[in-house]
Amino acid sequence: MLFQQLNRTDSDRVFINVNNVEGATITTGLPVAYALGSSMDGVNAVIANAAADYPGFIGIANKNIANNDYGLIQVGGFVNSILLSNVGTSITINAADPLVPGPGGFFSQAPTYANSGFKWVQVASNVPAALSAAAYVSGLIKLV
Repeated sequence: MLFQQLNRTDSDRVFINVNNVEGATITTGLPVAYALGSSMDGVNAVIANAAADYPGFIGIANKNIANNDYGLIQVGGFVNSILLSNVGTSITINAADPLVPGPGGFFSQAPTYANSGFKWVQVASNVPAALSAAAYVSGLIKLV
């Protein structure tokens, strides 16, 4: 684990190192989950983009992670880049709304165990006026 402690310009942040076994690049801002099943070892991770992945949700990709490579996942604190899913319709997301993993990124919905793994993100800033295409926001990932 990597801890960035509070200083005069940045808040506390917590990161873990994972191995991408998705079969594709994990892009910055995407939700990430432990690879559940036979390869569940606390290191292997996938994009949290399907219902079976959501209970293993651990955090948000800090930067792009190539397939079969290692990279940092942010598991706590202020997150600069959170990819919002393009839900195909115009919705409004406000500051302090909860975000949970979904296909293509995060979407705004009340967190439940099934889609949060007891973790979720709260929107902090850079909120789009209305979401009709994929967009980035910043937010706080809660450690539970």
